[in-house]
Amino acid sequence: MDAILNRRPPTTWEQFASSPLLFLARLLHTRLPPSQPECLDKIRVVCISDTHNSHHLQPSLPDGDILIHAGDLTNSGTKQELDDVLAWLESQPHPHKFFIAGNHDTCLADPDISQHISSTYPSLAYLQEASALITIRGRSLRVYGSPYTPKHGSWQFQYPRVPPNLYSPSENPRSEATNIWSRVPPLTDILVTHGPPFGHLDLGKMGCYSLLATLWRVRPKLHVFGHIHAGRGIECVRWDAANAAYEEICARRVGWIGLLRLAWWKAIRWFRRWSSGDDVVTVMVNAASVGGLKNEHRKGAFAIDI
Repeated sequence: MDAILNRRPPTTWEQFASSPLLFLARLLHTRLPPSQPECLDKIRVVCISDTHNSHHLQPSLPDGDILIHAGDLTNSGTKQELDDVLAWLESQPHPHKFFIAGNHDTCLADPDISQHISSTYPSLAYLQEASALITIRGRSLRVYGSPYTPKHGSWQFQYPRVPPNLYSPSENPRSEATNIWSRVPPLTDILVTHGPPFGHLDLGKMGCYSLLATLWRVRPKLHVFGHIHAGRGIECVRWDAANAAYEEICARRVGWIGLLRLAWWKAIRWFRRWSSGDDVVTVMVNAASVGGLKNEHRKGAFAIDI
């Protein structure tokens, strides 16, 4: 599994050779990307993930109103490792601090661990399929966190992967993936998951399609995740026909006709680029903070204003 999660990003030629259709679709998708919505009273969210015991070696965290760690705090999931990284998080000055588990954080599967965390690290909020409502400078934000990722190996917090070319929440209402992601409240402002949604900052295919379907339903302001180290980055996603056409191609639900649809809707977006509109945009952040074959690269956190 580490060979998959920590591998280098594919070269341009490797991407084209693997699938000319997907290569061209991604080229179109990255043209005229949506920008982050402007806000008069911005709240700064510091996002980090997948520190894997490297927290003391990471660059200093930026200042902000909220600090979020999206899982894989540890390597082996021992309580000693967990206490060390939680003490580091506790020492950070951010007024609101949230974290979730990742597949490596096996000790967080212990049902008694929540009591230990709340009594030992009172400034930290551990979210395991749970929400927290906070107010910052008169703005209320609902934060929801879940550790689950599609199954790969014998790690914690996993569920069977759903096939993106066949999956539908309405047709698979009893699947474990549908059950897990249906719990995300519809009024969530900040969603924190360990893994990415399908097609976005996931190396093109490692994310979860069921999670993607939930994002279409919830459309949070910010989605923070990690897990796929080589997918690190920031993407603004507008929930419109162009994005839907791109995702259909990534999921192999359509062929070359899908590329024509994507080009059409991209052209429509280009003609509408000066109109303010009321399209909802989600800022997606893959905040994986290590990279390289042995996690030797320390990349630090992202600071996002919402």
